[in-house]
Amino acid sequence: MKPKILLLDDEESLIKWLSFALQENGYEVFATTEPRLALNQLKSEKFDCVISDIKMPGMDGFQFLKNVRAIYPDLPVIFITAYGSMDSVINALRDGVSDYILKPFGIEEILNRIRANLKRERERPSEIIGESRVMKNILNLVDKIAQTDTTVLILGESGTGKELIAREIHRRSKRAGYNFVTISCAALPETLLESELFGYKKGAFTGATTDKDGLFVVANKGSFFLDEIGDAPPSIQMKILRLLEEREIVPLGATKPIKVDVRLIAATNKDLYDEVKKGRFREDLYYRLNVIPITIPPLRQRKEDIPLLAEYFLKSICVRENLGERRLLKSTLDLLQDYSWPGNVRELKHVIERAAVLADTYYIKPEHLSLPGIKIEPLKKLEDTEIKKALKECKGNISEAAKRLGISRSTLYRKLKSLDRSKGEKRIS
Repeated sequence: MKPKILLLDDEESLIKWLSFALQENGYEVFATTEPRLALNQLKSEKFDCVISDIKMPGMDGFQFLKNVRAIYPDLPVIFITAYGSMDSVINALRDGVSDYILKPFGIEEILNRIRANLKRERERPSEIIGESRVMKNILNLVDKIAQTDTTVLILGESGTGKELIAREIHRRSKRAGYNFVTISCAALPETLLESELFGYKKGAFTGATTDKDGLFVVANKGSFFLDEIGDAPPSIQMKILRLLEEREIVPLGATKPIKVDVRLIAATNKDLYDEVKKGRFREDLYYRLNVIPITIPPLRQRKEDIPLLAEYFLKSICVRENLGERRLLKSTLDLLQDYSWPGNVRELKHVIERAAVLADTYYIKPEHLSLPGIKIEPLKKLEDTEIKKALKECKGNISEAAKRLGISRSTLYRKLKSLDRSKGEKRIS
């Protein structure tokens, strides 16, 4: 399958030359001078790389990039421009552009950039963070499952990362070059969910003025992540069963079925077997979905992964919000590992992001955390170890230690004096 390139530039001559050159070198190209047409094409078709000019009338490259990132956060985007100031380079990189090339350029130069970005995307590490045995076993299972087209059922509490697992299955599969589409069965009322999933024909209901493809058609040849399948109403369950058995759907108001080639990955935080026994979920659909189940453990059952996750989230928020470097104190990590995390990984991410934004010190301290039902010990009981650690790391340099601790020199001197009195220890100076 040829890699697909979306090419956007307001110069007709460049568009024609570059399109021809890329096609001659084995790429499939969609080229346009209209940013909005390019965005519409991105919504309806999967591309491997986007090449865009920066300075364009109507919508410049930065606005275009923002729209692209809303659809595909990780799609390689290469900017080409004749306006190559360092400011524009820095802004482009900060806004999430993958690469940057100045006009005029030769075809070999841009081919090399495309190859490098496609290679980088294929080799992009998993976003699933965890060194615990259970997570390693899950990733090994994901690797095996990805090579097949088998239906997968992902089980786990809310916030455990079920969608991340689904995306990883898609990313490692032969379907990775096509769309990954997701919807939650709990997010929409029954009639709207049905029309979103299966589409409709003109006149099917009041307001249906044109035909509309359903999301299963959008996901054709790709993967479909159906979240909260346990909340699907009976009519939707019946149609999903038909999809799995016949590989076809019938849009609302249609008389003929449409064939679709979709790999279904479903997820739920409910006990589906219990739902079957209570008559709320179809037994035949349950067995069709439960071919290969993957159970994601709650965060409280893999506490050894909490430090890795916390550091990952802290680094991400600091980069995204330009907060500079921040570190988590050992006492902060200890507190994070002691907490039960009813909201799982999602809750941990929000707690770390809030702490990073609100803290005004280099170290994220226990009192920066906002954990329901947890009373933070006074800093006085925790700072002895942290002060000693900072002084040791800074080889006794008071100024550097104070900076690390996020306090002034005079405050550190005062705390050291207090420690001398209470513990009879010799102060390091």
